[in-house]
Amino acid sequence: MTCPLCGIGMLPGKVCINCGYDPSRPGVRPSGRPVAQEPPDQDTKPDPLASIRHMLPTAAERKGKARQKDKTAAPVSHAAFSDADDVPPQSARPEPAAAAPPPPPMPQGSKLQQASVPVTTQFAFEGQRIAGYAGLVAATVVIRVGEPDELLPAGVDMQRLSGGPIGARLRKAIDLAIADLKTEAIERGGNGVVGARLEVLPAQGSLAIVTLIGTAVVLE
Repeated sequence: MTCPLCGIGMLPGKVCINCGYDPSRPGVRPSGRPVAQEPPDQDTKPDPLASIRHMLPTAAERKGKARQKDKTAAPVSHAAFSDADDVPPQSARPEPAAAAPPPPPMPQGSKLQQASVPVTTQFAFEGQRIAGYAGLVAATVVIRVGEPDELLPAGVDMQRLSGGPIGARLRKAIDLAIADLKTEAIERGGNGVVGARLEVLPAQGSLAIVTLIGTAVVLE
């Protein structure tokens, strides 16, 4: 419905809000026309939170709560992060593992005992009777015999190694193997070694392995 006085839309049976025209009294003209209200801004979008905005805290309230929370928070002690907390108490510390005792040294026969133990490549001693056998005995010694050029220089087809430093090292290695063989025979309860066999085998590089094997016997 349109107001016949101002031409503004109005509700049927209601007073015009613009000029005050009353349709129930069409003959009465309003003495004064109210100021026309400005139509609402069409560009203004409705606020979807208008109905609940009064329930939301304002920015000032949020800032005040944040300050209050910072004040009530317990201060963090620097001691809480000290290196002492990383170290377990004395009672909780694991006991250090006891160092394993060194293996007991193998009993070595005295030089006098070794001197009394004969060694032969034969299977019997002349004039002595074998009363029993104590078992197989062996001794191994590693020796550095020399570089290939030192053992056999270029252009040389044969060379004696019994003389010179290489021969001396070989004789010393054999003596050590015989001493170990006698010691093992004594440990097994024997007092002689028969059937001794000597082997010198090349190893890696300039190394050689001297092995002496025999049978420990009990002589009467």
